Formats: sequence, C-alpha cells, structure tokens
Amino acid sequence: MTHDAFAPSELPVETPSYTALMLTGGGARAAYQMGVLEAIADLRQACGAAQDPNPFPIIGGTSAGALNASALACGCDDFDSTVRMICKVWRNFSAHQVYRADSVSMLRSGAKWMTLLSLGWLIAKWRRLKPKSLLDNSPLQELLKQLVPLERLPYPSTSLFFRVTNA
Repeated sequence: MTHDAFAPSELPVETPSYTALMLTGGGARAAYQMGVLEAIADLRQACGAAQDPNPFPIIGGTSAGALNASALACGCDDFDSTVRMICKVWRNFSAHQVYRADSVSMLRSGAKWMTLLSLGWLIAKWRRLKPKSLLDNSPLQELLKQLVPLERLPYPSTSLFFRVTNA
C-alpha cells in the first residue's frame, strides 16, 4: 500500500508494535524455556544480531517463569549473555541450591518444630520462634540475589510490575 492515495491528513496512523515474552510457571518448563531462549540467542549470533538490543521489550512470567523473566529484565542490556548465564544456572541446578538438607540443618529445623509443637505458643512467643518451613531455604535466597540483581534494572526508564502470590 502506498501513501499516494491518501491526503496528508488521511494517512493511517502507525502505532508501534512490541513483542512480549511471557514465561509460564513450573520448574522443568522454566528450564526448557531457557533452552529455547538460548536457541534464539544462538540464532541472533549466527545472523550477526548479537549486538542488537533485547528483542523482547516486554517480559513477564509466573512462578519459575517469573524468576527467569526477572533475571532477563535485570540483564536486558545484554540479552544473549544473560540468557546463557541463566541457562548455566538451570543446567547445574541441584537441590542444595534451594534448601539445606544436611544433618545439622535438619536437626536444627526439627528441634525448632518439636519445640513449637510440644511447648506451643508460650515458648514461641517468648523466644520469637516461628519456623516458616520444614527446610531452611536460605540457599535459594542467595541464588536469587545472584540471578536477579535488582540494582541492574534500568529504573526509572522502565515500567516494572510485580505480582506475587502464595496460592
């Protein structure tokens, strides 16, 4: 279609289009998604587009997909390297990166729960002992600090929305 048929005031208004990347939840699915994104990064490199900006100006996700989306957003200035870094995490992922399951940690956690269950609210209130989970998940917190360095987000030029649920 040429613009010759239109008067200047009748030209169709072109609105910018954006490609969004939406990543669903599920640990295995999130690992698979990163493999697909790594294939996209390989294609970008083969086509000579590795230096081009992030191809997804809108990134969103749910659950494990939200973790990947957050990590991608934090590294949006170097899409291909960020994808490869996240893939490396998924390839080497193991349970000890999520929780402590060694004997000492399990005994410590078990003792907290037994104290709470046997002596109840009295000791919990006095000692402020309020275990939230059976296993210590502090390794996951450390992994997320490395994987999702929030200080790298291009604030305030980027709109950023988070929604977290525990349902």
